[in-house]
Amino acid sequence: MNMFSRKPNQASAEEEVLGTEAEEVVEQEVAPPVVTTSEQASSNGYYDNGSRSNISKPSIISEGFVFEGTITSAGVLNISGTVRGKITAKSVLVDASGQVDGELNSEQLVIKGQVKGDVICEDLNIGPLAHVDGNISYKYIHIQRGGKVAGKFIKS
Repeated sequence: MNMFSRKPNQASAEEEVLGTEAEEVVEQEVAPPVVTTSEQASSNGYYDNGSRSNISKPSIISEGFVFEGTITSAGVLNISGTVRGKITAKSVLVDASGQVDGELNSEQLVIKGQVKGDVICEDLNIGPLAHVDGNISYKYIHIQRGGKVAGKFIKS
């Protein structure tokens, strides 16, 4: 007989004192905690008002990948490869190895690579190795030393 087994008619001293409460306490200690969606939202930051529909992973065009066509995204787009066509996204990063040949529309735009075509954005950051060839419509702009821009600037 091991220490966890007992004879059916024998009650431990603790059970005699506590009666049926001992069983309830044991069950409460064993049960896992329940986490609600609102608690998850405040603890991990992934949820906005408890809704999973607001979770957005970035879309990535990897280095060496060539995409031709139209890209539309409500989230973040990272471009390390080549895109030929029209891009519309909330936030776009054209990485140092990235190239865009076409129209680019975005709220936030960071260009570290090359863009040929018209750019329409609110907040534009052009990196030191960037080269932009086209008209730029912007609300806020920051061009780092070394960044090259050929085209017309239009402040909106």
